[in-house]
Amino acid sequence: MPDEKQNPIQKPLPPRPVSAMTEDELAAFFKSCGEPAFRATQLREFVFRKGAADYSAITNLSKVLRERLKKEAPLYELELAESSDGDDASKWLWKASDGALIESVQIRTPDRATSCLSSQVGCAMGCVFCATGLSGFERHLAAHEILEQYLQMWGRSGMHSSHVVFMGMGEPFHNYDQVMKAVRILNSPPPAGVGIGARRITISTVGIAPGIRKLADEKLQVELAISLHAPDEETRRKLIPVSKRYPISEVMDAVEEFSHKTRRIVTYEYVLLAGVNDSPEQARELTGLLQTHPCKVNLIPFNPVSETSFQRPSIEAQEQFMHILEKAHISTTIRFSKGRKVDAACGQLRRRALPATPA
Repeated sequence: MPDEKQNPIQKPLPPRPVSAMTEDELAAFFKSCGEPAFRATQLREFVFRKGAADYSAITNLSKVLRERLKKEAPLYELELAESSDGDDASKWLWKASDGALIESVQIRTPDRATSCLSSQVGCAMGCVFCATGLSGFERHLAAHEILEQYLQMWGRSGMHSSHVVFMGMGEPFHNYDQVMKAVRILNSPPPAGVGIGARRITISTVGIAPGIRKLADEKLQVELAISLHAPDEETRRKLIPVSKRYPISEVMDAVEEFSHKTRRIVTYEYVLLAGVNDSPEQARELTGLLQTHPCKVNLIPFNPVSETSFQRPSIEAQEQFMHILEKAHISTTIRFSKGRKVDAACGQLRRRALPATPA
């Protein structure tokens, strides 16, 4: 009688998505199926170069093989839970294998499409004006879950995004390793990756200083955006609780190190909140903070979230704030709020889909 301890019964592993496999792992899988290893390259070419939505689009593999792959190696793990389309943006809500809900957005302009990706389920930073922060933090996303958002939006919309921004749910530097793994796949040429230029990839952070310094040493020419939202410590701490740990002075030191090492111009994101951070005095204080740094500023009029009392400033207040920065020769734009009709403010679609919290 066989020794059960020496010969344990092997339970079959659940199907692993192609998005989570390296090319070597995929080649080994094909060999185990009695197929040549080069099938891995054929498959990844269609996924990374053509944005295949499902196996029916991968015409360089036989129909019999594709049917087998659907069961044993699905292309993707994330399931589409809901989508919402507007004239200039589409928002997608994905359901992970553990039931977690993840948002991503494809933003369109006449000259390009940009994929806005999430790096976490929820967020631990607690920014008081952010719909994602209101739901708290659940877990980090794996690199393939991050990558899939881009690939599935491409495949399902038929529109290839030339740019990627990590400005969705979560703080990218709180999930640094998985985010950078996804970035390298997005940046690598097919069949190893998607082939997006590093300068077309932007990572946004609320100011996690160690992450900024670490990125400076990555030898990647990716863009960095800082979610600043206030020029003074008191206001910023009210808006972004984690800034108590990383004060503005430390963030600016880390940004200066990043700029010196990479020669990249840093973008500052500034959500304008009526009566909170949009006064002319605060605009002048912001110019004093940024005037010696090579940078540009994106002013973002608040996209209303029903669970908060914050309001969007008037057009006059927005323009006055911008003109003060421009007079100080700081490149400044007011970001037109695309996707308002599709609840494109980070976390809104997910919060609507979450079960109601008992009173």
